[in-house]
Amino acid sequence: MNDLMVYEGNWPGAVKRDAKYSVHSSRGGGYVVGIEYRTNDGEKWSPTTDAHDDLVKMVNGIKTEAGGRPGGAFYINEYRQVIVPAGPAGYDFIYYLGSEYAEDLIFDFEGYKISGKPYDLNGNPLHPGDAWKGPHAGIPFKLKAGGRDISYEKQIRPKVRKEFTLSSYVGDQAAQRVAAKIRAIVGFDGGRFYINEFRQLFTGMPYIYIGELETDDPWFPKPHS
Repeated sequence: MNDLMVYEGNWPGAVKRDAKYSVHSSRGGGYVVGIEYRTNDGEKWSPTTDAHDDLVKMVNGIKTEAGGRPGGAFYINEYRQVIVPAGPAGYDFIYYLGSEYAEDLIFDFEGYKISGKPYDLNGNPLHPGDAWKGPHAGIPFKLKAGGRDISYEKQIRPKVRKEFTLSSYVGDQAAQRVAAKIRAIVGFDGGRFYINEFRQLFTGMPYIYIGELETDDPWFPKPHS
């Protein structure tokens, strides 16, 4: 337990089942990485891949070291850091930092390749405003009402939560520049959006592609850097 490192960044918290990756046992024994993928016509696909043994070992190691069982949800943030919610059954999960994971998660399912890259199921590139066709796995943030700043909120101690704003890290003007990209799709009322490990941005339901967070876009600092 002494080797576990509590993740200092944005804890995803309560998100839908299809907004995360998972490790689970396979029929042939061992563990695989999977997602829940919802199609436009109401189908729920469960693609898996067995090509990421090191990632499986990392996630399961944290889960068991934190007093839980192997398998379960994990996330990969925009800096490729693996984030693992874990803890004993019956207790609130704590989010722990794993290693950075450079390999892309790509799922082959019924002839389609599914990944967090900005392409539809037929390999055509997506453009801002298009329906998002990738997995919904990502880290949630909020465009604040008015569309001029971005934030996330997390519990910092029992019964105490704190809001973290992009403007507090990069200044008002820089935050507004990034917020404008999200506002163009989300609107001035604001709302939740997600960023995945490919730095692709998309809204919650209905899932709409916003665009890419470019390397020179002002953003929250890399946790633990």
